[in-house]
Amino acid sequence: MSVEVETELKNLMDVIRQANDKKHFTGKNGKEYVIDGEGDVSLLDDPLIDRPLHLNQLSSLVDWLNYEGDAIDDKLMIHVISPTDIDVVGQLNQQGIRPIYAQVEAVVDRLPFGRFLDQEKMIILLQSEFEHNPMIDGKDDRDIILQVVSNLRSEEVHQQTDDGVSQSVQINSGVASVNEVKVPNPVELVPFRTFQEIAQPSSKFIFRMHEGMESALFEADNSQWKVEAKEEIKEYFNRVQKDRFGKIKYPVIA
Repeated sequence: MSVEVETELKNLMDVIRQANDKKHFTGKNGKEYVIDGEGDVSLLDDPLIDRPLHLNQLSSLVDWLNYEGDAIDDKLMIHVISPTDIDVVGQLNQQGIRPIYAQVEAVVDRLPFGRFLDQEKMIILLQSEFEHNPMIDGKDDRDIILQVVSNLRSEEVHQQTDDGVSQSVQINSGVASVNEVKVPNPVELVPFRTFQEIAQPSSKFIFRMHEGMESALFEADNSQWKVEAKEEIKEYFNRVQKDRFGKIKYPVIA
């Protein structure tokens, strides 16, 4: 074997090792190749998108589809992966790979559910990360919890009663009076957890209190809110497409 051929093989093996994680790579000729599970290299007839467009809003995706969707020679689909992640994908190519043209990721905070927080952190969480929604069952569970947490004193938490379902605690209701407030469980709350263009889905939570003025919210809907959020996103795209294009131009898979 000549030195020249040996060098070319070595360079090819280096490229294969570097591309092993992503399963495809671009050669010096500008063409793209794919590596199968056995290490065999084949030319991609349909090149992949090197860098999909990254967006953060649903409306931005609609604007992009309106501007560039027709220019892409592919049957585009909107894939709602989760309440916070969406891909615009094309058809499978001959290697069984589906190109991703655009990705949308919602800007949302990670909420500390399932963890006991001190009084100040829980008050901030309730006021900044949850919608005020008195239309749920004619009341607003967020305000009830906020009232309890805001008025807790360390000694009052020791006086709480707990039947395993609901908890009650004495809180100050005035200068010289004390009232006992019963916290229902589960509570219905509306956290900010998905794209702002759609209605935030409500879900049930278990609210618990500990000594030391600590409290926590535990999710209690088996992630049903995720299904509802994905359906809301699908309805949003279908509605906006009808308004913008006069029809559902790009199928939405949720």
